[in-house]
Amino acid sequence: MKKKLTALLLAVVMGAGTLTGCGNNQASSGSAGSAGDKGSSEKVELSYWDNLADNAHTKVYKDLISEFEKENPNITVKYVPLPSDQAKSKFDVAIQSKTAPDCGVIYQYWLNDFVAEDGLLPLDDFISTWDAKDELVDTIQKSIKDTAPDGKTYGLAQYFVIPTLWYNKAIFKKAGLSAPTTWDETFQDVVKLTDKKNGVYGFSIRGGAGSSQQLEQMLYQYSGITDMFDKDGKSTINDPKHVEFLEKFAKLYNVYTPESDITNASTQMLSAFGSGSAAMIFANIGSYSVNKSALGEDCGAVIKLKSIQNSTVIVSNGVANLSIFKNSKHPKEAFQFISYLAGHKADSKLNEAFGDVPCNKEALKDDWVQKSAPIKEAADVFLSSDTKFATLPIYVSGYFDLHQNTLAKDFQNVLLGKETAKQYLDNWANQMTQLKKQYDEKVKK
Repeated sequence: MKKKLTALLLAVVMGAGTLTGCGNNQASSGSAGSAGDKGSSEKVELSYWDNLADNAHTKVYKDLISEFEKENPNITVKYVPLPSDQAKSKFDVAIQSKTAPDCGVIYQYWLNDFVAEDGLLPLDDFISTWDAKDELVDTIQKSIKDTAPDGKTYGLAQYFVIPTLWYNKAIFKKAGLSAPTTWDETFQDVVKLTDKKNGVYGFSIRGGAGSSQQLEQMLYQYSGITDMFDKDGKSTINDPKHVEFLEKFAKLYNVYTPESDITNASTQMLSAFGSGSAAMIFANIGSYSVNKSALGEDCGAVIKLKSIQNSTVIVSNGVANLSIFKNSKHPKEAFQFISYLAGHKADSKLNEAFGDVPCNKEALKDDWVQKSAPIKEAADVFLSSDTKFATLPIYVSGYFDLHQNTLAKDFQNVLLGKETAKQYLDNWANQMTQLKKQYDEKVKK
């Protein structure tokens, strides 16, 4: 199936980069023009929703919007930041009620659901006449196109993230330990680094919103398995190797981790790490700016953790997409704005502030990318011939909602000992297998 190509496409991303309201959808008919076309003098107001509200995002977006509005005096942009744990549901409701924004940033694993809801506008005709389209990393754009069931392009890539084990260098140095290279070493270090008398735990677990998505990345990174489904279409999430990992991981809770981890969302977990009360956390490369700000040179990152097969597996859940919603009254101007954000200057500035990896070829050459150790390590891992890629089943409709509505809550039961690792993963596998079957039947139809 073409979705399986996504991982291979992402594998050469860094190589390619370092070498060089309501209304209608008539703009997709081919009359879009280039992004550099300033259009008419008609005053237009665009609404733009950001799927991750925090101070860093708000500041950089406001600066870029101000610059964009100076270059395009007929266009004003209303910036609306959304809490990350509510963003998907707010987009869903807005699409269904035809009150979606003109444009916004969405994750690739939301894309299929929004396409199924008839909420997004295809961008292929806009892109074909855009004079800066060659700045985008081709393989990433192709992966976005391959995600959609109809083979159309519903987003411009803004940034991509990969899983990262963050560790406090000062705590490790004091304990006489070097950074772990495998998950088994990580488990050993968690025990050695826990010093409850001095308020230090070896690890902080994300037990609240978003927990099951991070767990999924850990499982495949540990096992070395790269296929999400077997030849019969059954989910591999309940593989015995995954059960083995989760049994080890769950035993850490409230012994070598804080009891409060059970409800931790991303913010609380990052806070524990930044304060020095947790020696390690598992998040993604996007946490770089927050962790660097809190710990300075003591902020360490491990992207290359060997699996039990002695392989390096990068588990990808896709990229962040800049998309236009189908009910926009001003799709041409909306594309002017999102193509501006995807351009060299804006994409570089955004990702430097966020600590993410840009998807613009020119931005990938910038000094800050080469000088940011975790970003540089991400590039090295992508370029390594030893690296394998496992792309999560983001194209399967209902995948994200399963995580948000069921899996995160049930994960808490595992941590609390109310459900076994095997029971949890078997139930997860059954639900994913059913979703995959429904998706395949729908696509074939």
